Parts: sequence; C-alpha cells; structure tokens
Amino acid sequence: MSLEFCRRHTPELLIAVFGLISLVAVSGAVGGEVGSFLFASLDVALFVVLAMLVYLAEDRHRAFGWAAVFWLLVLIGGVAAAAAGMGVIAILPVEVLGGEDIEVPDLALAAEVALLLLGVLLASLASLIGFSRRFRVWLARYLPFDPDSLLHTTALVVILALILIPPIPLLVTGGPPFLSPQFLDPLLASGDLLADTVTLNAYTLFWTLIGSFFIAGACVRRTPRQVLERLGLVRPTGKEIVLAVAVAFALVIAFHFIDPALAALVGWLGLPVTDLGAVNLLFAGSLTLPGIIVASIAAGFGEEVSIRGLLQPRFGILLPALLFASLHAFQYSWDGLISVFLAGLVFAYIRRYSNTTTSAITHTVYDLVLFAMLMVGVSF
Repeated sequence: MSLEFCRRHTPELLIAVFGLISLVAVSGAVGGEVGSFLFASLDVALFVVLAMLVYLAEDRHRAFGWAAVFWLLVLIGGVAAAAAGMGVIAILPVEVLGGEDIEVPDLALAAEVALLLLGVLLASLASLIGFSRRFRVWLARYLPFDPDSLLHTTALVVILALILIPPIPLLVTGGPPFLSPQFLDPLLASGDLLADTVTLNAYTLFWTLIGSFFIAGACVRRTPRQVLERLGLVRPTGKEIVLAVAVAFALVIAFHFIDPALAALVGWLGLPVTDLGAVNLLFAGSLTLPGIIVASIAAGFGEEVSIRGLLQPRFGILLPALLFASLHAFQYSWDGLISVFLAGLVFAYIRRYSNTTTSAITHTVYDLVLFAMLMVGVSF
C-alpha cells in the first residue's frame, strides 16, 4: 500500500476510525480505563469527522458537502441539547431529580425551562448566519478567511454555535450549571469522579492534540511538519520561555486586582457573580501535585493549540477569544467570563507576535500558579 494511497484515503479512514471510537464510547461496551480513554475522545471525534467530510467535498465530490452540512447540523443540535440538558438539571429542584413527584405544578419553574429551551433554540438558529455568503463576505473584510471555502464556512458556523449556545443557561438561570448544587453535590459525593479527574484531563489533552492535527489537514493536505507550522507549534527559544513565564506571573498579579473589580462591576449591574467557594469545590479533584500539573498542561496546550493555533490564523483574535470565554460559561458567571476573555486576548497577542508554543507555555504557567495557590489555600 503506497503512501499516496494512504494519503488519498486518509479522510475515509479517519471517518471510520473516529466514528467507530465514538460509537464504542457512547455504547459503554468497553469499561475501565480504556472506556474512559475512548469516552474522552467525544469532545473532538465528531469534529474530526466533520472536517474529513468537508475535505472530501472539496477534493472529491460535492455530494460529501451535503453530508458535511447534515453532520454540522447534528453537531449543533448535540451542543444545543447538552447545554439545554445541563441548564434544565441546574433549574430543577433536587427532589425532582431524585425521583420525587411534585403535587402542585410550578408554573414559574415551567416558564424558566421553556425560556431556556427557547434561548438555546434561538442561539442555535443564529449560528446558522455563517451560511450566509453576504455575512461571510462582510466578515472577510476584517478576517483572513475565504468566504467561498466550505471548510472555512463550516468552521465559522461551529465557532458561532460554540460562542452563542453555552452562555444561554447562565443567562436564563442566573448561575453556571456546574456550580449548582444539582451538579456539585453528586460530584463531591463520588470519590471516583474526583480521582478520575487527573487521568481524564490527560486523555482530553491527547485527543485534543490529535484532533487538532487532523482537522488542520495532517496526512490529508499537509505533511506533519506543515501542520506543526500551521498550528504555530515550534521549538521555543530561551527568550520566548522567559517571556512566557514572566507574562504568566504578570497576569496572576494583574488579575488579583482585576477580578475583584470585575466582580464589583458585575454585581453593581445586578448580574450574578461567580461563587469562588463553589469553583474551588469544582476543582477539588485536581488539587494534588500531579493533578494541578496535568490540569494546567491540558488546559494550556489543549486550549491554545485548538483555539489560538487552529482557529486564530483564519478567524482573527476576537472570535476565538469569545469562543474561549464561552466554553467556560458552564463554570463561571459573567465576571469570570470577562476575566477569561481578557486573558484570552493576552494569549492571542502572544500567538500573533510569537507562536502557539509560547502562548501555551504562558497559559500553562498561569494556570499552574493559580492551581498551586488554590491547593495551598491562598485565595485568588
């Protein structure tokens, strides 16, 4: 089997492999560590399948384009269902989740659930504006992407969906789902869930890096060396490492003052403020030395490669930074999201004027310092 044959049929092979992995992970047919490893792939496997369908549509036959659009709509529906589901769980009383019946219907609760579902639906529909060529042409005036590329169009719709949908539960319920008692209480009651956090972070990092490489065209349109260049992954110089560490510590100091100011501003506006005590409980599973190291590397390199490395060169600084903040909407309130957005801008400019490796080191050291402070009981 020649290398050219493998390269030509890589999209089909990846669709088959990641599709099979997803089916096995969802079915639960494999348990233990292998099952956990496969389950962690679900964050990226479905997006790899989407990218491969788009590559086939652009390189082979337009019919694959319809399959890609269908799969894209399925993915948006899945993101919407996940956001709606987590929002509903955070809304429903613990008694209802425990299986108890409510004798008197709670109309206010029903209205809040209906508003949540409507918000998620409208956000999902709004993301489809990326299919409008007029909108893409307008956006291309400011961003370096091709408005006539199916690959870029698909990526734009995904980005818009992931920006618009995750904040809806926070907007409707007034609090991030992961910090609600409905989520935190079962998490804290299960020692297994906390113990699995370290390995889950490691597995997630692995799949994020693999997925980003294939989405960037590894073995399809680019050689591995070209993919590394496309993602901005280079060997950092000593000066870049020093810069990354210095900026990370500067960010820790800066946000020590910025975060309370944001909390005061958000509270003054009448919006919910992040419950830092609940956040500390949420991260309890990572508060060991191996835990904070793995969590910091997973967030630093995983998020930087997939967001700043993969998306920023085509979609500029603002959209990926908004996406970066939105993905934290299940665990932070508005003050936290603004803080994440501002940090994302710093990482983005490091990526622009240096490379992704340097921004990933900055992000990793920043998270490592914060986790270390949390582990020793220092408030931040």
